[in-house]
Amino acid sequence: MTTSKKTNKRIEKLSKDIQKLPPEKLDKLEVFLNTIEKRVFSIKEAAEILDLSVDTLRRAIKSGSLKALQLNKMGNWKIPIEEINRFLNGKK
Repeated sequence: MTTSKKTNKRIEKLSKDIQKLPPEKLDKLEVFLNTIEKRVFSIKEAAEILDLSVDTLRRAIKSGSLKALQLNKMGNWKIPIEEINRFLNGKK
């Protein structure tokens, strides 16, 4: 099993477990997650998280619908976790 498939299975299990949580536990989990040190992801990592292609993410960055930081002129982009969450939730 590839790393991506393992990761997807873990994410699916976590998602199901989170959906079973009562609202008060969800609130606590959200507070906890918001206090974790900010993280950034490469376009490839973000594509896996969002279940999109790298090309789709590049288009989203170019159009401005996904904010990312370009680290150098070679096109090395980093996407903050907050931006990934915003994108997942469909917020603008």
